[in-house]
Amino acid sequence: MNIFIANLDWEVTSDDLKQTFGTFGTVTYAHVVYDRKTKRSMGFGYVEMEDSDEGINAIQALNGLEVNDRPIDVKVASPKENRAPKKVVEEKPKPGSRDKERTTRRPRKD
Repeated sequence: MNIFIANLDWEVTSDDLKQTFGTFGTVTYAHVVYDRKTKRSMGFGYVEMEDSDEGINAIQALNGLEVNDRPIDVKVASPKENRAPKKVVEEKPKPGSRDKERTTRRPRKD
């Protein structure tokens, strides 16, 4: 079972997640996500537990628990294809730009 953990303190490591969730069962994967540029934690991570029942017990017990004075948000991780689509913002043409939909050019004025 894949579990998503949000609102993590920046000091929490993957090993901390593995240890915390390990009290509920076998953890096969634990990962805190870091920013590529700053190398600082982005405040969320993922844990994969071998057994779904253990994962559900961990979610119920740990959701809202304060870790380093921050209540963590623990829930089942949803696969990318099951997520709500991102809001698409329609770009407006910049003032003075050409219309890209137009296929013909106007004749030049000489």
